[in-house]
Amino acid sequence: MTTPATTSKLTPEAAGALGRETGEPSALAELRARAAQLAAELPLPDPQQERPWKYFDPRGLDLDAADPATAPAAPAAEALEARFGLAGRQYAGVVVEANGRLVSLRTEDPAIGIWSIHGPEVPAEVAARYGSAVPVERSRLTALHYAFARGGVAVTAAANAEPAAPVRIARWYEGSGALFAPHTLIVTGPNSRLSVIEDCRSADERVLVLPAVEILPGPGSEVRYTVLHRWGADTWVVGEQRTVTERDASLVSLAVATGGRLVKSHIESALVGRGSASELYALTFGDDHEHVDFYTLQDHIGPDTRSDLLFKSALKDHARAVYYGLTRVGLEARNADANQENRNLLLSKTAKADSDPQLEILTNNVIRASHGATAGPVDEEQLFYLQSRGLTRQAAEDLLIWAFLGEVLDRLPDERLRTEIEELLHAKLGR
Repeated sequence: MTTPATTSKLTPEAAGALGRETGEPSALAELRARAAQLAAELPLPDPQQERPWKYFDPRGLDLDAADPATAPAAPAAEALEARFGLAGRQYAGVVVEANGRLVSLRTEDPAIGIWSIHGPEVPAEVAARYGSAVPVERSRLTALHYAFARGGVAVTAAANAEPAAPVRIARWYEGSGALFAPHTLIVTGPNSRLSVIEDCRSADERVLVLPAVEILPGPGSEVRYTVLHRWGADTWVVGEQRTVTERDASLVSLAVATGGRLVKSHIESALVGRGSASELYALTFGDDHEHVDFYTLQDHIGPDTRSDLLFKSALKDHARAVYYGLTRVGLEARNADANQENRNLLLSKTAKADSDPQLEILTNNVIRASHGATAGPVDEEQLFYLQSRGLTRQAAEDLLIWAFLGEVLDRLPDERLRTEIEELLHAKLGR
Protein backbone atom coordinates (compact mmCIF):
# COMPACT_ATOMS: atom_id res chain seq x y z
CA MET A 1 0.00 0.00 0.00
CA THR A 2 1.29 3.46 -0.93
CA THR A 3 1.03 5.87 1.99
CA PRO A 4 0.06 9.53 1.55
CA ALA A 5 2.92 11.88 0.80
CA THR A 6 3.76 14.46 3.44
CA THR A 7 3.41 17.93 2.00
CA SER A 8 3.01 21.39 3.45
CA LYS A 9 0.93 22.58 0.50
CA LEU A 10 -1.99 20.14 0.25
CA THR A 11 -3.12 20.43 3.86
CA PRO A 12 -6.56 20.74 5.49
CA GLU A 13 -5.59 24.30 6.46
CA ALA A 14 -4.83 25.21 2.84
CA ALA A 15 -8.11 23.65 1.70
CA GLY A 16 -10.05 25.62 4.31
CA ALA A 17 -8.42 28.87 3.25
CA LEU A 18 -9.38 28.21 -0.37
CA GLY A 19 -12.97 27.50 0.64
CA ARG A 20 -13.23 30.77 2.57
CA GLU A 21 -11.89 32.59 -0.47
CA THR A 22 -14.71 31.20 -2.63
CA GLY A 23 -17.46 32.16 -0.17
CA GLU A 24 -19.11 28.78 -0.72
CA PRO A 25 -22.25 27.60 1.13
CA SER A 26 -21.73 25.87 4.47
CA ALA A 27 -22.66 22.42 3.10
CA LEU A 28 -19.90 22.64 0.51
CA ALA A 29 -17.45 23.94 3.11
CA GLU A 30 -18.21 20.89 5.26
CA LEU A 31 -17.64 18.57 2.30
CA ARG A 32 -14.35 20.32 1.57
CA ALA A 33 -13.19 19.84 5.18
CA ARG A 34 -14.11 16.16 5.09
CA ALA A 35 -12.31 15.73 1.77
CA ALA A 36 -9.17 17.41 3.08
CA GLN A 37 -9.09 15.06 6.04
CA LEU A 38 -9.57 12.02 3.78
CA ALA A 39 -6.82 13.25 1.47
CA ALA A 40 -4.47 13.32 4.44
CA GLU A 41 -5.41 9.77 5.48
CA LEU A 42 -6.01 7.76 2.30
CA PRO A 43 -3.19 6.09 0.35
CA LEU A 44 -2.57 6.69 -3.31
CA PRO A 45 -3.91 4.00 -5.67
CA ASP A 46 -1.54 1.04 -5.88
CA PRO A 47 -0.73 -0.03 -9.48
CA GLN A 48 0.03 -3.56 -8.31
CA GLN A 49 -3.31 -3.96 -6.55
CA GLU A 50 -5.75 -1.77 -8.51
CA ARG A 51 -6.20 -2.79 -12.15
CA PRO A 52 -7.16 0.66 -13.55
CA TRP A 53 -3.76 1.94 -12.39
CA LYS A 54 -1.64 -0.88 -13.83
CA TYR A 55 0.13 1.28 -16.43
CA PHE A 56 0.63 4.48 -14.45
CA ASP A 57 1.98 4.91 -10.93
CA PRO A 58 0.29 7.97 -9.37
CA ARG A 59 3.50 8.75 -7.51
CA GLY A 60 4.62 10.13 -10.86
CA LEU A 61 2.22 13.04 -10.32
CA ASP A 62 4.69 14.46 -7.78
CA LEU A 63 2.02 15.73 -5.39
CA ASP A 64 4.72 17.10 -3.09
CA ALA A 65 5.43 19.77 -5.70
CA ALA A 66 1.78 20.60 -6.47
CA ASP A 67 0.62 23.94 -5.13
CA PRO A 68 -3.02 25.16 -5.31
CA ALA A 69 -1.90 28.72 -4.51
CA THR A 70 0.60 29.38 -7.32
CA ALA A 71 -1.85 30.14 -10.12
CA PRO A 72 -1.47 33.61 -11.65
CA ALA A 73 -4.37 36.01 -12.05
CA ALA A 74 -6.87 35.20 -14.79
CA PRO A 75 -6.42 36.92 -18.17
CA ALA A 76 -9.04 39.40 -19.36
CA ALA A 77 -12.36 37.97 -20.53
CA GLU A 78 -12.01 39.43 -24.03
CA ALA A 79 -8.61 37.81 -24.53
CA LEU A 80 -9.87 34.44 -23.35
CA GLU A 81 -12.99 34.51 -25.50
CA ALA A 82 -10.81 35.32 -28.50
CA ARG A 83 -8.42 32.48 -27.64
CA PHE A 84 -11.31 30.02 -27.49
CA GLY A 85 -13.03 31.41 -30.60
CA LEU A 86 -16.31 32.12 -28.81
CA ALA A 87 -17.23 35.36 -30.55
CA GLY A 88 -19.97 35.23 -33.15
CA ARG A 89 -21.17 31.74 -32.25
CA GLN A 90 -24.55 30.79 -30.85
CA TYR A 91 -24.67 29.00 -27.50
CA ALA A 92 -27.40 28.41 -24.94
CA GLY A 93 -24.85 29.53 -22.37
CA VAL A 94 -21.15 30.28 -22.08
CA VAL A 95 -18.80 29.90 -19.12
CA VAL A 96 -15.17 31.05 -19.23
CA GLU A 97 -12.78 30.08 -16.44
CA ALA A 98 -9.07 30.68 -16.05
CA ASN A 99 -6.80 29.28 -13.36
CA GLY A 100 -9.75 28.11 -11.30
CA ARG A 101 -11.51 31.48 -11.35
CA LEU A 102 -14.75 32.41 -13.06
CA VAL A 103 -14.07 35.03 -15.74
CA SER A 104 -17.48 35.29 -17.41
CA LEU A 105 -20.83 33.54 -17.37
CA ARG A 106 -23.92 34.14 -19.46
CA THR A 107 -27.07 32.27 -20.43
CA GLU A 108 -29.15 32.83 -23.54
CA ASP A 109 -32.02 30.44 -22.77
CA PRO A 110 -34.31 30.94 -19.73
CA ALA A 111 -34.73 27.17 -19.39
CA ILE A 112 -30.99 26.73 -18.80
CA GLY A 113 -29.40 27.57 -15.47
CA ILE A 114 -25.66 28.06 -14.98
CA TRP A 115 -24.01 28.78 -11.64
CA SER A 116 -20.61 28.80 -10.05
CA ILE A 117 -20.86 25.77 -7.76
CA HIS A 118 -18.85 27.39 -5.00
CA GLY A 119 -20.55 30.77 -5.23
CA PRO A 120 -23.16 31.91 -2.72
CA GLU A 121 -25.83 32.17 -5.47
CA VAL A 122 -26.00 28.44 -6.28
CA PRO A 123 -29.48 27.08 -5.41
CA ALA A 124 -29.57 24.71 -2.45
CA GLU A 125 -31.21 21.94 -4.49
CA VAL A 126 -28.36 22.11 -7.02
CA ALA A 127 -25.63 22.25 -4.38
CA ALA A 128 -27.20 19.17 -2.77
CA ARG A 129 -26.35 17.12 -5.89
CA TYR A 130 -22.67 18.08 -5.68
CA GLY A 131 -20.61 15.00 -4.84
CA SER A 132 -23.54 12.59 -5.30
CA ALA A 133 -22.28 10.82 -8.45
CA VAL A 134 -18.54 10.97 -7.74
CA PRO A 135 -18.24 10.28 -4.00
CA VAL A 136 -15.45 12.01 -2.12
CA GLU A 137 -14.14 8.78 -0.59
CA ARG A 138 -13.44 6.97 -3.89
CA SER A 139 -9.68 7.59 -3.72
CA ARG A 140 -7.08 9.95 -2.35
CA LEU A 141 -7.05 11.80 -5.68
CA THR A 142 -10.84 12.21 -5.57
CA ALA A 143 -10.54 13.55 -2.03
CA LEU A 144 -7.87 16.00 -3.21
CA HIS A 145 -10.25 17.14 -5.93
CA TYR A 146 -12.98 18.03 -3.44
CA ALA A 147 -10.52 19.50 -0.97
CA PHE A 148 -9.06 21.92 -3.51
CA ALA A 149 -11.98 22.35 -5.92
CA ARG A 150 -12.39 25.84 -7.29
CA GLY A 151 -14.08 27.15 -10.40
CA GLY A 152 -16.81 24.51 -10.48
CA VAL A 153 -19.78 24.96 -12.80
CA ALA A 154 -23.33 23.65 -12.40
CA VAL A 155 -25.53 23.46 -15.50
CA THR A 156 -29.24 22.65 -15.25
CA ALA A 157 -32.03 22.18 -17.76
CA ALA A 158 -35.66 22.62 -16.78
CA ALA A 159 -38.26 19.97 -17.53
CA ASN A 160 -39.01 19.70 -21.28
CA ALA A 161 -36.24 22.15 -22.15
CA GLU A 162 -34.75 21.76 -25.63
CA PRO A 163 -32.25 24.56 -26.25
CA ALA A 164 -31.31 25.04 -29.88
CA ALA A 165 -27.59 25.32 -29.13
CA PRO A 166 -25.13 23.75 -26.67
CA VAL A 167 -23.69 25.18 -23.48
CA ARG A 168 -19.97 25.89 -23.87
CA ILE A 169 -17.49 25.75 -20.98
CA ALA A 170 -14.00 27.11 -21.72
CA ARG A 171 -11.23 26.43 -19.21
CA TRP A 172 -7.66 27.74 -19.28
CA TYR A 173 -4.80 26.86 -16.92
CA GLU A 174 -1.25 28.13 -16.43
CA GLY A 175 1.30 28.47 -13.63
CA SER A 176 4.26 26.14 -13.28
CA GLY A 177 3.68 23.67 -10.45
CA ALA A 178 0.05 24.69 -9.98
CA LEU A 179 -2.76 22.32 -8.99
CA PHE A 180 -6.30 22.81 -10.28
CA ALA A 181 -9.46 20.85 -9.47
CA PRO A 182 -12.37 21.92 -11.73
CA HIS A 183 -15.82 20.43 -11.24
CA THR A 184 -18.70 20.14 -13.70
CA LEU A 185 -22.19 19.22 -12.49
CA ILE A 186 -24.96 18.64 -15.05
CA VAL A 187 -28.54 18.10 -13.85
CA THR A 188 -31.49 17.85 -16.24
CA GLY A 189 -35.22 17.85 -15.62
CA PRO A 190 -37.66 15.29 -17.04
CA ASN A 191 -37.91 14.99 -20.84
CA SER A 192 -35.29 17.66 -21.52
CA ARG A 193 -32.46 17.75 -24.07
CA LEU A 194 -29.10 19.34 -23.27
CA SER A 195 -25.70 19.44 -24.93
CA VAL A 196 -22.59 20.60 -23.03
CA ILE A 197 -19.16 21.08 -24.62
CA GLU A 198 -16.16 21.49 -22.33
CA ASP A 199 -12.97 22.85 -23.93
CA CYS A 200 -9.87 22.44 -21.73
CA ARG A 201 -6.51 24.05 -22.56
CA SER A 202 -3.29 24.93 -20.77
CA ALA A 203 0.12 26.48 -21.25
CA ASP A 204 3.22 24.40 -22.02
CA GLU A 205 4.40 24.18 -18.41
CA ARG A 206 4.07 21.69 -15.58
CA VAL A 207 0.43 21.80 -14.45
CA LEU A 208 -1.60 19.19 -12.55
CA VAL A 209 -5.37 19.05 -13.11
CA LEU A 210 -7.76 16.84 -11.12
CA PRO A 211 -11.20 17.31 -12.73
CA ALA A 212 -14.51 15.66 -11.86
CA VAL A 213 -17.68 15.56 -13.96
CA GLU A 214 -21.06 14.49 -12.56
CA ILE A 215 -23.94 13.98 -14.99
CA LEU A 216 -27.44 13.38 -13.62
CA PRO A 217 -30.03 13.05 -16.41
CA GLY A 218 -33.61 13.15 -15.17
CA PRO A 219 -36.37 10.77 -16.32
CA GLY A 220 -36.72 10.68 -20.10
CA SER A 221 -34.01 13.29 -20.62
CA GLU A 222 -30.97 13.22 -22.89
CA VAL A 223 -27.54 14.69 -22.15
CA ARG A 224 -24.78 15.04 -24.72
CA TYR A 225 -21.44 15.79 -23.11
CA THR A 226 -18.21 16.43 -25.03
CA VAL A 227 -14.81 17.18 -23.52
CA LEU A 228 -11.91 18.42 -25.65
CA HIS A 229 -8.54 17.69 -24.03
CA ARG A 230 -6.34 20.32 -25.72
CA TRP A 231 -3.72 20.37 -22.99
CA GLY A 232 -0.23 21.82 -23.11
CA ALA A 233 2.79 19.57 -23.48
CA ASP A 234 3.53 19.18 -19.74
CA THR A 235 0.01 19.04 -18.31
CA TRP A 236 -0.88 16.03 -16.17
CA VAL A 237 -4.60 15.23 -15.90
CA VAL A 238 -6.28 12.62 -13.70
CA GLY A 239 -10.04 12.94 -13.81
CA GLU A 240 -13.33 11.20 -13.15
CA GLN A 241 -16.61 11.33 -15.01
CA ARG A 242 -19.66 9.48 -13.71
CA THR A 243 -23.24 9.47 -14.91
CA VAL A 244 -26.24 8.15 -12.98
CA THR A 245 -29.32 7.72 -15.18
CA GLU A 246 -32.96 7.72 -14.18
CA ARG A 247 -35.78 5.93 -16.01
CA ASP A 248 -35.58 6.23 -19.83
CA ALA A 249 -32.76 8.78 -19.57
CA SER A 250 -29.78 8.69 -21.92
CA LEU A 251 -26.22 9.93 -22.17
CA VAL A 252 -24.01 10.42 -25.23
CA SER A 253 -20.45 11.18 -24.10
CA LEU A 254 -17.41 11.96 -26.25
CA ALA A 255 -13.83 12.52 -25.06
CA VAL A 256 -11.27 13.87 -27.54
CA ALA A 257 -7.64 13.70 -26.40
CA THR A 258 -5.13 15.65 -28.50
CA GLY A 259 -2.66 16.96 -25.94
CA GLY A 260 -1.09 16.69 -22.50
CA ARG A 261 1.77 14.70 -21.02
CA LEU A 262 -0.72 12.43 -19.25
CA VAL A 263 -4.48 12.23 -19.63
CA LYS A 264 -5.94 9.58 -17.34
CA SER A 265 -9.72 9.50 -17.24
CA HIS A 266 -12.14 7.21 -15.43
CA ILE A 267 -15.50 7.28 -17.24
CA GLU A 268 -18.46 5.47 -15.71
CA SER A 269 -22.14 5.13 -16.52
CA ALA A 270 -24.43 3.79 -13.81
CA LEU A 271 -27.57 2.72 -15.68
CA VAL A 272 -29.98 2.68 -12.78
CA GLY A 273 -33.36 3.59 -14.25
CA ARG A 274 -35.35 1.13 -16.34
CA GLY A 275 -34.86 1.71 -20.05
CA SER A 276 -31.92 4.08 -19.63
CA ALA A 277 -28.96 4.12 -22.02
CA SER A 278 -25.43 5.40 -22.49
CA GLU A 279 -23.17 5.81 -25.50
CA LEU A 280 -19.51 6.36 -24.64
CA TYR A 281 -17.10 7.46 -27.36
CA ALA A 282 -13.48 8.59 -27.36
CA LEU A 283 -10.95 9.72 -29.94
CA THR A 284 -7.25 9.94 -29.17
CA PHE A 285 -4.48 11.22 -31.42
CA GLY A 286 -1.23 10.88 -29.53
CA ASP A 287 2.29 11.89 -30.47
CA ASP A 288 5.66 12.59 -28.81
CA HIS A 289 5.59 10.82 -25.39
CA GLU A 290 1.91 11.42 -24.60
CA HIS A 291 0.20 8.87 -22.37
CA VAL A 292 -3.60 8.60 -22.66
CA ASP A 293 -5.20 6.17 -20.23
CA PHE A 294 -8.93 5.37 -20.07
CA TYR A 295 -10.77 3.25 -17.56
CA THR A 296 -14.47 2.74 -18.28
CA LEU A 297 -17.38 1.11 -16.49
CA GLN A 298 -20.69 0.38 -18.17
CA ASP A 299 -22.67 -0.56 -15.08
CA HIS A 300 -26.07 -2.08 -15.91
CA ILE A 301 -28.08 -1.93 -12.71
CA GLY A 302 -31.72 -1.54 -13.77
CA PRO A 303 -33.68 -3.65 -16.28
CA ASP A 304 -33.94 -2.98 -20.03
CA THR A 305 -30.80 -0.85 -20.12
CA ARG A 306 -28.51 -0.34 -23.09
CA SER A 307 -24.89 0.75 -23.47
CA ASP A 308 -22.51 1.15 -26.38
CA LEU A 309 -18.82 2.05 -26.22
CA LEU A 310 -16.35 2.81 -29.00
CA PHE A 311 -12.90 4.17 -28.11
CA LYS A 312 -10.38 4.72 -30.91
CA SER A 313 -6.80 5.95 -30.85
CA ALA A 314 -4.22 6.80 -33.51
CA LEU A 315 -0.68 6.94 -32.15
CA LYS A 316 2.66 8.04 -33.52
CA ASP A 317 6.17 8.72 -32.15
CA HIS A 318 6.42 7.24 -28.63
CA ALA A 319 2.78 7.85 -27.67
CA ARG A 320 0.93 5.28 -25.60
CA ALA A 321 -2.77 4.52 -25.23
CA VAL A 322 -4.14 2.40 -22.41
CA TYR A 323 -7.69 1.12 -22.22
CA TYR A 324 -9.20 -0.99 -19.46
CA GLY A 325 -12.96 -1.33 -19.61
CA LEU A 326 -15.52 -3.30 -17.65
CA THR A 327 -19.09 -4.02 -18.67
CA ARG A 328 -20.97 -5.19 -15.61
CA VAL A 329 -24.51 -6.58 -15.80
CA GLY A 330 -26.11 -6.85 -12.38
CA LEU A 331 -28.62 -9.35 -11.04
CA GLU A 332 -31.57 -7.02 -11.67
CA ALA A 333 -30.40 -5.86 -15.10
CA ARG A 334 -32.66 -8.10 -17.16
CA ASN A 335 -32.62 -7.62 -20.94
CA ALA A 336 -29.38 -5.65 -20.86
CA ASP A 337 -27.85 -4.83 -24.24
CA ALA A 338 -24.15 -3.93 -24.00
CA ASN A 339 -21.33 -3.50 -26.49
CA GLN A 340 -17.71 -2.45 -25.85
CA GLU A 341 -15.03 -1.87 -28.50
CA ASN A 342 -11.50 -0.46 -28.35
CA ARG A 343 -9.52 0.01 -31.58
CA ASN A 344 -5.95 1.31 -31.89
CA LEU A 345 -3.98 2.37 -34.96
CA LEU A 346 -0.18 2.41 -34.53
CA LEU A 347 1.51 4.90 -36.87
CA SER A 348 5.07 4.26 -35.71
CA LYS A 349 7.07 1.28 -34.50
CA THR A 350 7.57 2.94 -31.11
CA ALA A 351 3.91 3.75 -30.41
CA LYS A 352 2.15 1.37 -28.04
CA ALA A 353 -1.41 0.41 -27.12
CA ASP A 354 -2.60 -1.75 -24.22
CA SER A 355 -6.21 -2.89 -24.30
CA ASP A 356 -8.17 -5.02 -21.85
CA PRO A 357 -11.98 -5.07 -22.24
CA GLN A 358 -13.78 -7.18 -19.63
CA LEU A 359 -17.27 -8.54 -18.98
CA GLU A 360 -18.93 -9.37 -15.67
CA ILE A 361 -22.38 -10.90 -16.17
CA LEU A 362 -24.44 -11.73 -13.08
CA THR A 363 -27.73 -12.62 -14.81
CA ASN A 364 -28.56 -15.06 -17.60
CA ASN A 365 -31.27 -12.86 -19.10
CA VAL A 366 -29.17 -10.68 -21.42
CA ILE A 367 -29.88 -9.52 -24.97
CA ARG A 368 -26.22 -8.89 -25.75
CA ALA A 369 -22.92 -8.47 -23.91
CA SER A 370 -20.08 -8.17 -26.40
CA HIS A 371 -16.57 -6.77 -26.33
CA GLY A 372 -13.52 -6.57 -28.56
CA ALA A 373 -10.15 -4.89 -29.03
CA THR A 374 -7.56 -4.51 -31.80
CA ALA A 375 -4.17 -2.82 -32.16
CA GLY A 376 -1.95 -2.69 -35.21
CA PRO A 377 -0.41 -0.60 -38.00
CA VAL A 378 -2.08 0.68 -41.14
CA ASP A 379 -2.94 -2.25 -43.40
CA GLU A 380 -0.26 -2.60 -46.09
CA GLU A 381 -2.66 -4.27 -48.53
CA GLN A 382 -5.07 -1.35 -48.26
CA LEU A 383 -2.17 1.07 -48.75
CA PHE A 384 -1.02 -0.83 -51.83
CA TYR A 385 -4.53 -0.81 -53.28
CA LEU A 386 -4.92 2.95 -52.84
CA GLN A 387 -1.45 3.61 -54.25
CA SER A 388 -2.32 1.48 -57.26
CA ARG A 389 -5.19 3.90 -57.85
CA GLY A 390 -2.78 6.84 -58.08
CA LEU A 391 -2.49 8.08 -54.49
CA THR A 392 0.86 8.76 -52.88
CA ARG A 393 1.70 6.65 -49.84
CA GLN A 394 1.16 9.64 -47.53
CA ALA A 395 -2.20 10.47 -49.10
CA ALA A 396 -3.25 6.83 -48.89
CA GLU A 397 -2.22 6.61 -45.24
CA ASP A 398 -4.09 9.83 -44.42
CA LEU A 399 -7.21 8.47 -46.10
CA LEU A 400 -7.08 5.29 -44.03
CA ILE A 401 -6.49 7.25 -40.81
CA TRP A 402 -9.54 9.40 -41.48
CA ALA A 403 -11.64 6.37 -42.33
CA PHE A 404 -10.55 4.83 -39.02
CA LEU A 405 -11.39 7.93 -36.96
CA GLY A 406 -14.48 8.75 -38.99
CA GLU A 407 -16.46 5.89 -37.46
CA VAL A 408 -16.69 7.96 -34.28
CA LEU A 409 -17.00 11.36 -35.96
CA ASP A 410 -19.90 10.14 -38.08
CA ARG A 411 -21.93 9.57 -34.92
CA LEU A 412 -21.89 13.28 -34.04
CA PRO A 413 -25.09 15.07 -35.07
CA ASP A 414 -23.56 18.51 -34.37
CA GLU A 415 -21.92 19.42 -37.67
CA ARG A 416 -20.08 22.43 -36.24
CA LEU A 417 -18.60 20.34 -33.43
CA ARG A 418 -17.61 17.64 -35.89
CA THR A 419 -15.79 20.21 -38.03
CA GLU A 420 -14.00 21.60 -34.97
CA ILE A 421 -12.77 18.14 -33.99
CA GLU A 422 -11.65 17.40 -37.55
CA GLU A 423 -9.57 20.59 -37.51
CA LEU A 424 -8.00 19.51 -34.20
CA LEU A 425 -7.08 16.13 -35.63
CA HIS A 426 -5.72 17.65 -38.85
CA ALA A 427 -3.42 19.87 -36.78
CA LYS A 428 -2.28 16.88 -34.76
CA LEU A 429 -1.61 14.84 -37.88
CA GLY A 430 0.68 17.64 -39.01
CA ARG A 431 -0.39 17.76 -42.61
